[in-house]
Amino acid sequence: MSKKVAIMTWYTHHNYGTALQVSALYNIVQKMGYSADVINYLPKAGRKEKNLKVLKTEVKDRIKRLIYKDYRSQDRTDMFLKYLNEKITETVPCRSYVELSDLEENYEAFVCGSDQIWSPLNFDEKYFLPFVSDDNRKIAYAPSIGVNQVDDARIAKRMAAHIGRFTHLSARELRGAEIIEELTGKKAKVVLDPTLLMTSEEWDSFIKSDELLDLSHQDYMICYFLGDYRQYMSYVRKLSQHLKIPYYVIPVKKAEKRSKEAVPFEVGPREFVSLIKNAKYVCTDSFHGTVFAANYQKPFSVFKRFADHDKNNQNSRIFSFLKLINLEERLVDPKETPSKESCILDFSNATRVLSEMRLESYEYLASSLKKATQSSEKKSAEVYVITDMCCGCGACASICPKGAIEIALDKEGFQHYHIDESKCVKCGACKTVCPMHSVKAMELKTALSLYSVKSKQESVLEKSSSGGIGHELANMLHSSGVYVCGCAYDRDANNARHILIEPMHTEDVSPLQGSKYIQSITHDVMKSIVSITKQQKLIFFGTPCQCAAVDNLCKKYKTKDNLYLVDLICHGVPSIHLWNKYLGELNEKYSTGLHPKVAFRSNEGNWDRRELRVEGEHAVHSEKEDKDNFYAFFRRGLCDMNSCAECPYRERSSADLRIGDYWGRRFKNDKGGVSMVIATTERGKELISLLQKNDLADIQEFSLDEYWSIQAPYNYNTSLVREQLIEELIENKRPLSEMRKEYCTYYDVREYLSKIYQDVRHLLKLD
Repeated sequence: MSKKVAIMTWYTHHNYGTALQVSALYNIVQKMGYSADVINYLPKAGRKEKNLKVLKTEVKDRIKRLIYKDYRSQDRTDMFLKYLNEKITETVPCRSYVELSDLEENYEAFVCGSDQIWSPLNFDEKYFLPFVSDDNRKIAYAPSIGVNQVDDARIAKRMAAHIGRFTHLSARELRGAEIIEELTGKKAKVVLDPTLLMTSEEWDSFIKSDELLDLSHQDYMICYFLGDYRQYMSYVRKLSQHLKIPYYVIPVKKAEKRSKEAVPFEVGPREFVSLIKNAKYVCTDSFHGTVFAANYQKPFSVFKRFADHDKNNQNSRIFSFLKLINLEERLVDPKETPSKESCILDFSNATRVLSEMRLESYEYLASSLKKATQSSEKKSAEVYVITDMCCGCGACASICPKGAIEIALDKEGFQHYHIDESKCVKCGACKTVCPMHSVKAMELKTALSLYSVKSKQESVLEKSSSGGIGHELANMLHSSGVYVCGCAYDRDANNARHILIEPMHTEDVSPLQGSKYIQSITHDVMKSIVSITKQQKLIFFGTPCQCAAVDNLCKKYKTKDNLYLVDLICHGVPSIHLWNKYLGELNEKYSTGLHPKVAFRSNEGNWDRRELRVEGEHAVHSEKEDKDNFYAFFRRGLCDMNSCAECPYRERSSADLRIGDYWGRRFKNDKGGVSMVIATTERGKELISLLQKNDLADIQEFSLDEYWSIQAPYNYNTSLVREQLIEELIENKRPLSEMRKEYCTYYDVREYLSKIYQDVRHLLKLD
């Protein structure tokens, strides 16, 4: 049976270069005798240091995109999807570090490359394979850094740490190899882009070019531009006249598609290769446009897409390739007039260099794969790790037969597991219940129904964050003999923790009402939950990861039939250091006391006001969300627990119901609050029916699609300032107001501009 190799690269963008490079690498790995899969990971937006200068650039880019809109069509999309479906196979979908880590059990080696997956302008740590624990099994094949330098010191530091772990290290460009050596002291072998590992003849066979629509009935020039095509067209027209042949443009922008020069049929990845193969001349500012022209030995002219003074310019990848094949003179100034000499090109030297490098690159990849897959057969005795992304639930501690696991506050201010190695026997019981290991929760896209729910009691709405669904469920079941477990705010400790409320007890469920936007301590109720559900029913309210932990435990002990699970639409929890600093500063300024009463979402007659209210014996402080310093950091996830940015449960759930606020225009004018509720199981639907039967709430059913359009349930890249910010919170030297100016001004201004933008769109009826 062939060994399995996972490939980590860009391929979901419907871009010719990305589609062709991933299919080429996949094809080569398969030809080498391995079974390959491309990791089905949707890249996150790059996260750089956010400041007003960055915002200014983003606004300019948005305006440019509005003016020069990209060309997209369903036919072209279908062509890309068809090509990729034919040429590659994928792993299961992986949206988080946790799901990526699970792949390690199924693949012997991991290859990251090619394209600009290591670009600091689109920084995403997953493309450095941090989820692969054995460094010998990681191969960097032709990743591109894409720029001349890494200006952001935080990104440079992270890149150095990740790249330094690679045993098998290569780069696509000469400058990329130099940057790697500057960052890590390691030498990276310069290898060819995967598309060049295949000869032109192999590409003909691979894409079956004889079956395609093309322009081979005539002589023509083909143009492919990613930048502002208008600046090149004067040169193109002069060259067309000089060669006495027409030119055609592969459209990237809508304006190009509308022009008379656009290729007269839709162009997918296969057509892209065929158009270059049959052209008499190629004009481009694209790396892969240049690569295919050289591989097919077509005379070509390359334009600089970026200005030399632009520090983010990505010209180096083309410069490097031209230098490699000794054709630097093909880089032209569009203001020049084409000469006769420019139309003649001797490829003999370039062909020789490509042939030699193709062999070297192939041998590097083959050798690396052999060593990496052999390494997978050796099991090293390392320190036992349950997960790299602990959420602090405590399921592991509750099941450990040796009492080797403790849950305690770590340095960063989060609940985290700690193993006593002297007691641990590495039995693996902890991993069977860990919600951040081997994720098994169902996809929310397969959920049964979505509802809006609004309590009929004004008193409930006043104390609830939105529509009161949580309180009504808890109260209804509690009154009928069901245990309730949920999060309450502990004033004495200034933290949140899960408590158990006995059924039919004089104690009511009101302490569970309202949101608590800090991590709740759950480890001390985990064993009790299992014990109770052996004989009686219990409803548990918690974050998706906490619910997944309870679900795993009760399945393990076969008590799931007595369990109701309700998880919350969650956007992450910040370090307790932020909360402690916030309370301390309020006490100093307003004398709210050391242990005040807290309402994280005080409605004050309008649920959309979202005020944080802190009430002490001598003073009360209340601040709207957009003005409040705690909210400024919390809402942007700047100092969240690491596992929050890598949550596998934003689009999955182990619960019967998922509940949260029903935002959006549908209930914009509702002042009391409305809950969004997703029923994921039949038991969940039964709970909603019980609410309706008991006349406890107004309930309406809507399309499940609204969860994705309203809640934006997607992971975000970890903030680059996270570690620095947490250190500052621990040191406690600067007031939060000062820290906010440094870390949050970008987000505050961007939010303000976004509101104006959305209002304008609504007024113009563009929504």
